[in-house]
Amino acid sequence: MSDAVAALLAPRNVAVLGASSDPLKRGYQAIARLQADGFPHPIYPVNPRADEILGLTTYADVESIPGEVDLALLVTPAALVPQLLEACGRKGVKAAVVIAVGFGETGDEGRALEEEVAAVAAAHGIALVGPNTNGIFNLPERLNLVGAADVPEGRLALVCQSGNVALSLFTDAAAAGSVGYSAYVGIGNEAGLRYHELLPYFAEDPGTGAVLLYAEGFRDGRAFLQAAAEVSRELPLVVYKAGRSEAARRSALSHTGAIAGSPKVASSVLRQAGVIVVERSDELLAVGEAVLHQPAMRTPRVAVLADGGGHATITADALGGYGLELAELAGATRDRLEELLPPAASTANPVDVAGATDRDPGLFDSCVEALFADDDVAAVLCVGLFGGYGIRFSGELAAAEEAAAEGMADLAASHGKPLLVQSAYTHARPKAHALLRAAGVPVHGSVETAVRCLGALWERGRVQALADGRADLRVAPRVATDRVRALTEPVGRELLGRHGLDVGPWHLARDAETAARAAADLGSPVAMKVVSPEVVHKSDAGGVLLGIDGADAAGEGYEEILRRVHAAVGDAQIDGVLVVPMAPRGVELIVGATLDPTFGPVLTVGAGGTAVEVLGDVAFRAVPVGPTDCADMLDELAIAPLLDGFRGGEVIGRESLVDLLLGVSRLLEAEPDVVELDLNPVIAHRDGLALVDVRVVVGEPPTAGRTRNEEGGARHEGT
Repeated sequence: MSDAVAALLAPRNVAVLGASSDPLKRGYQAIARLQADGFPHPIYPVNPRADEILGLTTYADVESIPGEVDLALLVTPAALVPQLLEACGRKGVKAAVVIAVGFGETGDEGRALEEEVAAVAAAHGIALVGPNTNGIFNLPERLNLVGAADVPEGRLALVCQSGNVALSLFTDAAAAGSVGYSAYVGIGNEAGLRYHELLPYFAEDPGTGAVLLYAEGFRDGRAFLQAAAEVSRELPLVVYKAGRSEAARRSALSHTGAIAGSPKVASSVLRQAGVIVVERSDELLAVGEAVLHQPAMRTPRVAVLADGGGHATITADALGGYGLELAELAGATRDRLEELLPPAASTANPVDVAGATDRDPGLFDSCVEALFADDDVAAVLCVGLFGGYGIRFSGELAAAEEAAAEGMADLAASHGKPLLVQSAYTHARPKAHALLRAAGVPVHGSVETAVRCLGALWERGRVQALADGRADLRVAPRVATDRVRALTEPVGRELLGRHGLDVGPWHLARDAETAARAAADLGSPVAMKVVSPEVVHKSDAGGVLLGIDGADAAGEGYEEILRRVHAAVGDAQIDGVLVVPMAPRGVELIVGATLDPTFGPVLTVGAGGTAVEVLGDVAFRAVPVGPTDCADMLDELAIAPLLDGFRGGEVIGRESLVDLLLGVSRLLEAEPDVVELDLNPVIAHRDGLALVDVRVVVGEPPTAGRTRNEEGGARHEGT
């Protein structure tokens, strides 16, 4: 596919199907833009009713063009696209861009037309972009099939699902004056080329230093994760994922299924793949500029240099939201700052110059030098009025600010540490800011945006540091079916046990006598739970008894459970009663997995129990996971301090939880028919884990019959 993408973005010629002599039509504008930009290769207008357009020989059809054709631009009505694309296939055209609307975005008829177009492109091996796209460009190649004028050239690539969003990002870059684009692909409906198929091209393109993506959805989310995990090792990827509002989700038989499918899943698995995810559209370009021009942070420790207490406080508040910390300044650093600044200044971090720069903005340069020299400082953020002293106080100060800007940029480069500036005077566009931006130092008017950019640089540092420890995110295809069924708990426990997961001792009793023997064997007290394929929520049906003490009580409990369940569910099939030891006290968690409709199998861990859906304290990762992923998941939880002995509580070793998560991941890799798994609660205690409840849901293939997962449990019957 890389050769086909090269034909798309670096073609040796372009055919325009639907070429026109009308300046108001796209078939004219595309040719005019190619000529105006100096596209150095042949342009072939295709129009059966014209001999010449814009001085170029016109061809009746694409097959009449002499020689090979790399790229075809189709600017015709939607109904004509299939036959024209078929002609392109016969000609051997390598890539095509379909501008027309009226396809899958319009309803059933449009979807059928889109499927036809996709099939034609696939049959002929055409790298198809669109339909429903505003085009593509590659500015270094002088290829502009979007028609947008005055797009600044630079080293950002953009892949975007919305033409209007793309145009906004073009104009934002032009206004910023510090960043530009190498290439753009309006992915449109993704009927042909998809996001993941473009990433390897940009990774190999020396003119691209980072990739921005705006996505409303991914046609193949798992393939994108795999490609992103590989490409992000070297090339920064920044994504704004739209469409994050809660939508109707498929019915689920477990808590895991109920809490999955949220926007948090997409954000979590994208970050797992090394992607930097932004939550606001106005952060996309800003973060892209930061990761393009600034080095990654080696630690999360930031020094803040402020010329006012308010900005310092706001910045300190904002840092924590992105995992950043205030650096602990060394004594030598504070001594140097005290030499530079007046007694009223604060030399703790954040550093407040206390008005010293009002008369001498050059002090910024000296203070930044002291901060960069500190080993605990991974990045410096200047906040306040820098660049505005020559405006607010005296024009004579502008020269000092400009000299300081050049000095600060040089210091950042020589130390290999990031420098960002926030200023209340960005609107005035002072020369000091232009000097910083020219040197690759981002300047923002918002503290929060500047801190978000620093957070991205820390994310980038972690991606690079942990890349070798990440899983490759490849999984076997899942069961293709909408028919699912829940395994009974003994069968689910058998399944976990076969994959090396410690589910603890348990017995399946099919009568009161074996229930009594099971309780005696396990020791008191025990819990007893009905086993029935027709009773999913056991407690609601009266099918659970806790704290049963002694064999006689267990025998009576067996009969009591049967009476309760039959009263609640009528003639429900009952396979027996599960007898397990009562779990010790500890921290309740949920460990589970589900099939995300976009990204495939996803692992979950979070605060467990009956309130899991209310609390929403969960972390997600795409399967397979590695130990680093599991440790990060636990760190993300609000209840993480409970595992570490919060307020004198027991310290619970996380190793057993990591092992459990890794085991569930291995199970999902090996068992593609498992569509949901729900261990809730898992009691984490000082001596290990207790899996209190096990629920597994499997998908049934179209020719459904008994599977290996329906067997099992018999060897646990009796004692």
